[in-house]
Amino acid sequence: MPCKKARLRRRRVHVGTESSSVEPCETSVVKVDYDDDDEPVKSEPAAPSEYDQAAEEAAEEETMAMMMGLGELADEAAEEAARIGEKKNRRDNLSIDEMMAITREMVGEVPEEANTDHNAYYARVHRENWDRLFAQHYGPFDQTTSIPASCFTDLCRPNNRYAHKQEMLQIFSIKVGKIKKPLKWPLQVFGSIAVRDAVDRNRIMVFHRERDNCQTLTKKDRFLTLTGPTRGIVMNVHHIYVEVDLKAKGTTKSEDKDLSYLAVASLPWGPSYRAEASKLSILELTYVRMCNCVEAAISVKVKKHGLWPGCRGLLTASTASFENMEIPLLAFEGDRLPVDGSGRIELSRRVVSVELPQPEGKLVFSAKALRGSDEKDVRRVRKTFTPKKFGKTKENIKIGSCEMEVTVTWSLLPSCKYDYTVHL
Repeated sequence: MPCKKARLRRRRVHVGTESSSVEPCETSVVKVDYDDDDEPVKSEPAAPSEYDQAAEEAAEEETMAMMMGLGELADEAAEEAARIGEKKNRRDNLSIDEMMAITREMVGEVPEEANTDHNAYYARVHRENWDRLFAQHYGPFDQTTSIPASCFTDLCRPNNRYAHKQEMLQIFSIKVGKIKKPLKWPLQVFGSIAVRDAVDRNRIMVFHRERDNCQTLTKKDRFLTLTGPTRGIVMNVHHIYVEVDLKAKGTTKSEDKDLSYLAVASLPWGPSYRAEASKLSILELTYVRMCNCVEAAISVKVKKHGLWPGCRGLLTASTASFENMEIPLLAFEGDRLPVDGSGRIELSRRVVSVELPQPEGKLVFSAKALRGSDEKDVRRVRKTFTPKKFGKTKENIKIGSCEMEVTVTWSLLPSCKYDYTVHL
């Protein structure tokens, strides 16, 4: 709708013709007269009347008010558009389980847990949805992967045309960051942490301890001793799920407490650090997505026994692209290497993702001998391995009077379970 000022303008503008019914008022427009030679002659403008001045001021005030109103409406519209965009982005990033949980809340099927511990509620919905949608095709929820590490080491096998370099998930550490009352340090922790990818959609175990084999966490050392993954974790357009079910051991079984219950959906472009609160703790996960990777399976054999030059030992692995972020393979105490009957050292973790392209593609194996209560007084030996698509690489390292042979088995990774089971 035109503003009052515009209407007044149209009313005042005329070309010298006067209506018989409406008496013209004096205006400030320039009147045009003609002289005898038909040349236009400009006359001086008439002085505006008090009525015109008041009308002009009123019109300007109305116009300004309307513009301010439109400004507020524009701001509101921009804010609403931003909210809609934010909701759309959140909706686009939701997993199937999260969308189904939201749908249940919308129709009123909301248990109390959804309000008191949303992450635990989402983990429960995730498990229910798995049993309903995938169990008949991939087995029960707790079924572990049947695909071993190093399944494409030998290029003579006919299935190698189905194996590729892959985008992989590298898990560095999982830590119990904070705990809530009534829990107190130290904690005896048991339960499971598993990762589920789209290769066979079964669980790849990362941590698993029964109640009679707890790990003791202290306020100073809160990191879980991980035992996996048991094979490379492949990332693609599908979500990677990190499923956590940890408990804190009580004096009796009835006094056990739920420490953490989570189902973390990790997007391929997800962060390298997450802190997730559930039950009585905050769990801190450190991981990263790596491109063009092969799987490296590490084994260590003692070639010459001797005294370990320290009272503790730590074997780690790292890659050139994340050299400062070491993956603990084994921590032990004492002045002897822990070996089995065949002279091999049983590592807690042995599978690492390594980028194949150079110069990023380097695997660094490290052996540390710790003498004191801290890591300042340390002897350290490193050995660097260049990754391959297949085959094995062996290197000898010596620390103190101990000599070890480190073997790295390289392998491409399958795209799905069908490739592995049928063409192996």
